[in-house]
Amino acid sequence: MDSYYNKEVSNCYFCQSDNFIEHSKATYWKIIELNFFECKNCGLIFANPMPSLDIIIKGNKALNVLHTSRGTFSQYKGGKEFTFVLKKICRKGTLLDVGCAEGLFLKGIEDFSEWKAEGIDVIESAVTFSNNRLGVKVYFGVLESMKNPDNTYDYIRMNNVIEHVQNPVSFIKKANSLLKNGGIVYISTPNGIQDGAVLKTANKQGTIINLLENHFFYYKPKTLKNILKSCGFRIIKSYCEDIKHSIKDFGLFPWIKIRDSNEKYSLNDYTEKENTDFQISDDEINNMKYDKSLNSKKLLFNLYFNRFFKIKIPSVIPIGHQQVAVAEKIKEVK
Repeated sequence: MDSYYNKEVSNCYFCQSDNFIEHSKATYWKIIELNFFECKNCGLIFANPMPSLDIIIKGNKALNVLHTSRGTFSQYKGGKEFTFVLKKICRKGTLLDVGCAEGLFLKGIEDFSEWKAEGIDVIESAVTFSNNRLGVKVYFGVLESMKNPDNTYDYIRMNNVIEHVQNPVSFIKKANSLLKNGGIVYISTPNGIQDGAVLKTANKQGTIINLLENHFFYYKPKTLKNILKSCGFRIIKSYCEDIKHSIKDFGLFPWIKIRDSNEKYSLNDYTEKENTDFQISDDEINNMKYDKSLNSKKLLFNLYFNRFFKIKIPSVIPIGHQQVAVAEKIKEVK
């Protein structure tokens, strides 16, 4: 069992304080126990000891089998929608998407803009599909393993990724080195105050949640902003959204139980399985860009409509299941 974990740490990953308090407990794919601690100095919540990268990759592969695939037409459509954001920054540039799955989001960007889009992912089959079938450059591995020169990218997108990493500070520092001066990093991640409350409230109710997603770090909005600042970034905007789960997550109504929908899943049941269900022909790939739902006027209307009616709460009021931080590189950090 010890081989499933990295060495236990005695200092916080961010501020190096040794002042931890117990936060909550969970399991990962029913095979290992997770003990979460909160740093009293900076507020970072993390699993200690941390599961090893090897077991995390196995868990990601199992999740890809369970969910069939993360790559769908909606990802391609999302790529075109994201070009509206990129074109406001500059007409062309180079983007890196961390945790890019099969790369359809990246292909959507390249098909509808002058931006070059690259990605990185830890699921080898997804990387192979993107490189061989889509013709989009995707690297295999974690961000810290990239050998690309410093100052390569204009924009780095991390959509629900930073909660999965092994060390958030080295991860953000690597992003800083890969970005050009003035380059932008976009981070979307669960709000550690509310998402962490799910585990804590479930524990109080007698439930140990079985995690399938490798969420081993939980960031309070203030903590995430401080990490970015310490790694050479200037915060452009930071907000929280999706408040509908708040009452349940914080246990404000104790009679509302948090249920473990993942209780039946064990990694041992997926070790020999492969994701063979993701099928898409070359004709389907080539014809995606002509789909009527990709009409630019309709996409822009929907984008502004959703933006207008979606409640975004400034992160100084940390209520909401999800948080977003957008920051600009102002200096290199070694």
